[in-house]
Amino acid sequence: MRFNLKWPVVIMVFLLTFASIYAVNYWRQQRLIKEPLKEALLEIEAVEDISIKNKQNTEILVTLGKVEDLSKTYKSIEEIMLLTYPENSFKITVIDRRNTYLESLYEKVHFSLMEGERLGNYTKMSKEVVRLLEQEQELGDYRLRVDQKRIYLQLAAGDNFLYEVVPLTFATEVNNA
Repeated sequence: MRFNLKWPVVIMVFLLTFASIYAVNYWRQQRLIKEPLKEALLEIEAVEDISIKNKQNTEILVTLGKVEDLSKTYKSIEEIMLLTYPENSFKITVIDRRNTYLESLYEKVHFSLMEGERLGNYTKMSKEVVRLLEQEQELGDYRLRVDQKRIYLQLAAGDNFLYEVVPLTFATEVNNA
């Protein structure tokens, strides 16, 4: 028995099948993963908006209002993300309301934060950050916290605030100087 195939029909069927599979996968990603994730994240206090970007690693853009404790809020976001995505397969980017004044303050303390992150001398880092920030008259509030995974810095002046989260990469050498 001989089949009389018409190539344009075969190609069209292949394209329609591929488009259908892509559409179902896109719908599944949107309706069953992204929307419930956004809803869960928006229930966290101070989370104002969520944007999810899928690339090789998923990036979550979280717009935060004023928070009392950045470390607790960040951990809550991370816990919800871990219910959907495996660890180390996503990146959380915090969007704040920074201004040039707060950015200049961050630049002042940036080296102390990086030194603390690299060397693990958190007490020295904290003392240096406090010394630099207590000189500032316009700065309303600041908080510096460290946990097992990250350093959290919060700066606030008026209606503006800056949040920085520095992941810890443990150094193999510790400088005892």
